[in-house]
Amino acid sequence: MKAFVLAAVLAVASPGLALAQMQPSDPAATGLSQPVIALTGVLAKNTDTLALNDEQKAALASWLAEMPAMRKSLEDEAVALRTEIRAKIAAGAPAEERESLARQIGEKETALIMMRSECVDHWREVLSADQFARLLQLAAVTE
Repeated sequence: MKAFVLAAVLAVASPGLALAQMQPSDPAATGLSQPVIALTGVLAKNTDTLALNDEQKAALASWLAEMPAMRKSLEDEAVALRTEIRAKIAAGAPAEERESLARQIGEKETALIMMRSECVDHWREVLSADQFARLLQLAAVTE
């Protein structure tokens, strides 16, 4: 019973606590591409609107405990590579070095896109079809 109560408390509290960490880096400030799709923040803000059950709230709390930090770490790596390539370009580094960094940036951006894609797949499995369709509407992905 204690575990259930703790999970319920975390499920209710975690969205608010993790919301700042969930927000993607400002693409204009970091040089990262704009996210192709981002649902978790919208989901966390709309748990009541979507009428999440206790199991879904627990899944959200678990996701928020891990995934935003993983995404942020990957974003930080991409930003560091962009900073490095900017310096190499300014310094007139050999084209091979710049091309290698550009490839690495592309790999990081691809990983970020796929991470968000897998996130969408996750919520598609956790939510009912109606909840997921409504989430897409709330996130302005569909009408």
